[in-house]
Amino acid sequence: MNVLSIVKPMLASPYPFIIVAGILVGAAASTLSRRTRHRRDPDRARTRKWVAACVLFSVAVVCGLLAVFIPGPQKIMDVRVAWVAGVAAVVAFSALRFRKSLGIPVLVLLLASAGLLGLFLRSIRAFTGETEIATVRVIGVSGSSMRLEVAPQGGTPVLLTMDGVYFAPIVKVVIFDDVLVFLGAKTWYRFEGMSSFDDKLRQGSSDYRFPRPPGLTETVWAFFERNETRIPGVKTAQIEMVMKRAREFATFGVNIQNDGGVEIVPISG
Repeated sequence: MNVLSIVKPMLASPYPFIIVAGILVGAAASTLSRRTRHRRDPDRARTRKWVAACVLFSVAVVCGLLAVFIPGPQKIMDVRVAWVAGVAAVVAFSALRFRKSLGIPVLVLLLASAGLLGLFLRSIRAFTGETEIATVRVIGVSGSSMRLEVAPQGGTPVLLTMDGVYFAPIVKVVIFDDVLVFLGAKTWYRFEGMSSFDDKLRQGSSDYRFPRPPGLTETVWAFFERNETRIPGVKTAQIEMVMKRAREFATFGVNIQNDGGVEIVPISG
């Protein structure tokens, strides 16, 4: 699981940027509202106050622009975005301006929000995580056949000549309940081999089976398949076949999703 898979969903929403912008606006307003007459050097304190407020406002404007251009302008056209920014600004202003009366409640609220954010990020990691089990490189494609190099993770690459124009990994998976996925469980798999289909989605006759399929042993897989309804935490045990059209000189990754399913994604070409 890389950092990009965590950050990407957050960048697709304007809310993280707009919340930060609202907090900065609230902090700037709190800074401007502070009196400087009782300071030892009121003029200097007033100057510092305005400089700090201008810096905070400037960074808030930058965050606002990021909220428009990174997720896309269409996502900012929502009245809820303005409400979220306003609430963030009011909370930040109140907490910073009235520290004695509101500081502790706001601190508790922020800690609770941080905890919820942590759970949110954990759920993103759990339900968007994936494991690459193989790569498929298309060496050549003719009218009715294709030449593939299949490289399972930790195994020896094999060269295959298969009928058709679609290839499909044959993967047996054991999918766990969402609670176990949230706690860190990943889908178990047994990568059986490859199948192929023509342009009318008719299966070819050149299926390939690995002599030693990566992943679960056949005995373990058969046990889960027979007893899936009796094993706590197991959602299902099933065979997954996802088809992808072969493109000459393209390379694809075969991924297992944490919450089940097989996905074929282009890597190059």
